[in-house]
Amino acid sequence: MTLPAPILDDRKFQDIVSEARSLISRYCPEWTDHNLSDPGITFIELFAWMVDILLYRLNRVPEKNYIKFLDLIGLRLLPAHPAKANIAFRLSAPQPEPVTIPKGTEVATVRTETQDAVTFTTDRDLKIMVPHMTYCLISRAGTVFHDYMPVLKAGEMMDIFQKVPEENDAFYVGHSENLADNTLRLTFETTIEGIGVDPRNPPLVWEFWDGEEGKWRRLRLESDTTGGLNRDGEVILHVPYTCDFTEADGKTACWVRCRAIKPRLQQPGYTASPKVRSVVSHCFGGTVPASHAFRVMAEVLGRSNGSPGQVFHLQNTPILPRDKDETIEVEKNGSWEAWHEVGGFSASGSDDLHFTCDSVSGEVRFGPCVRQPDGGEQQFGAIPPKGKRIRFSRYRCGGGVQGNVGERTLTVLKSSIPYVAWVTNFEAAIGGAESESLERAKLRAPEMLKARFRAVTADDFEYLACEASPKVARAKCLVPKGADEKGTVSPGTVRLLIVPLITAGDGMIPKEQLLLPEQLRREVTNHLDERRLLTTQLVVTEPDYVWVTVDAKIKAKTGSKRLRGDIERKLYQFINPISGGTENTGWPFGRELLTSEIHSLIQGMPEVGYVEEVKLFLVNIETGEQGEAATILTLSPGQLPCSYQHKVEVT
Repeated sequence: MTLPAPILDDRKFQDIVSEARSLISRYCPEWTDHNLSDPGITFIELFAWMVDILLYRLNRVPEKNYIKFLDLIGLRLLPAHPAKANIAFRLSAPQPEPVTIPKGTEVATVRTETQDAVTFTTDRDLKIMVPHMTYCLISRAGTVFHDYMPVLKAGEMMDIFQKVPEENDAFYVGHSENLADNTLRLTFETTIEGIGVDPRNPPLVWEFWDGEEGKWRRLRLESDTTGGLNRDGEVILHVPYTCDFTEADGKTACWVRCRAIKPRLQQPGYTASPKVRSVVSHCFGGTVPASHAFRVMAEVLGRSNGSPGQVFHLQNTPILPRDKDETIEVEKNGSWEAWHEVGGFSASGSDDLHFTCDSVSGEVRFGPCVRQPDGGEQQFGAIPPKGKRIRFSRYRCGGGVQGNVGERTLTVLKSSIPYVAWVTNFEAAIGGAESESLERAKLRAPEMLKARFRAVTADDFEYLACEASPKVARAKCLVPKGADEKGTVSPGTVRLLIVPLITAGDGMIPKEQLLLPEQLRREVTNHLDERRLLTTQLVVTEPDYVWVTVDAKIKAKTGSKRLRGDIERKLYQFINPISGGTENTGWPFGRELLTSEIHSLIQGMPEVGYVEEVKLFLVNIETGEQGEAATILTLSPGQLPCSYQHKVEVT
């Protein structure tokens, strides 16, 4: 909590009036009419009102001093964070030459009568390639490879798995180009030979080689009209940015593979291998990450007056972190000279072209001139020449929760690009957060003083992890326990569990959103590596999520049709790693879940008569299988409960 600010004078308006009236008999005994209608009483009340205003301002001085102290220790408000979304561009048809979607392309939502359009800009170039398939391999159980490219060129039928398919049988397609970020369309000519499977749910998985993690990972499958490679059709795959070349059977290529997997519960499997006559690959689109922002180009801030410590303000705020080509430029000999942004002027010489920029307020400041103890003056950072214009080459303005738009809402292409037929976002944008408030910054100040430069205790690691990136929603540090306790962390190791920031809805959170992104893992690790002890081994990962289903039978007071949905929403919000628990700050790590808590939660709703029965079930998120009913769910320190699909029966 914040330091309690002392009240220098606690008198109010009525106290001042009463005190003044009590002094009338001492200083003016001939004044005997003290009624409210007397002009003298009116003057007393007027001056009491003026003094009350002065006392209010006086009592604000401690808060101002506290804020100035925060400024001296270098505390700055955290800027707004932009929502992120993957934008899919689709061409009208595959092109004979590569098509480039340039960085900074703007895509927006549809503007309505009540809501302005929300604009996103792409974070990097997207190059839609022209793929050339150079290899076709078949593997048996993931070990033995066979080159089937000659068979494919001859137009003969080939079994892509064994006669009776087994788990990890795979069909590999290799390209000479890196298809990262591209939308790949594989057109198959097949026959109905892979019998036994449900064509809407075949036991297949499409995978790519992830160059960052060094392993095979699942591709996003947009559509499959082949029915599990049993009829002529197309398979449309979205290849991620991390896709890279790898070696298979001594051949290096950009590989995409179709692998047979073990059928899930009640999922029919293959009794015979599918057969393929031909495979043709095309790239007719791509996906690129974009941020909630709009671009401002060449904004002129004003002219220099030649004095130290000049301050200018941008017209649009908040602004996003600057790229290399986003900087201040000062007019020089008919052109523009780029200056360099720094965090402070303590290391700046008098000729260094440095400036600072506050992302929240948009304040641009040039170096000050500081009087030294010997009476001399020292200039920190150069001064723009007098009369020269100053401009910001370009910057991006955006951020905030309004950028957390839903899926398939970014459909308006604001930049004209040849051959692009349409754009959309297949998943909702997430991660948008508002700028930090002053009250929140004041609460953060004591932690900043305690753990500003080093990470030693568990609290230090948790605080600095949240400071590393606004994408961190929660952090939990697991440390070794005593010798007589069963610990989960070996001595010398710090295991840091990160819950990423997501937009919490009223339903089940998809497992994919709770996984720790590799980029966020690196951000937190790099931030803590600069502050941890040299002998400490740091492991940054996500918690062990435990999926829970609540089965409840409720007797309602009235026949409300909304009651079932209201109860389910409360359950999803309560058993939630982001916003759950009794404090709505996320379910505490390792805390057990009791059916009695569910009883109290539901019974507190006014339309509920009584709760007949409540059961808890653990759920295997991969298969959907439920465990045995329980009245208490015990968790280890590194576990968090998540809502699966709750079942509520209201009578």
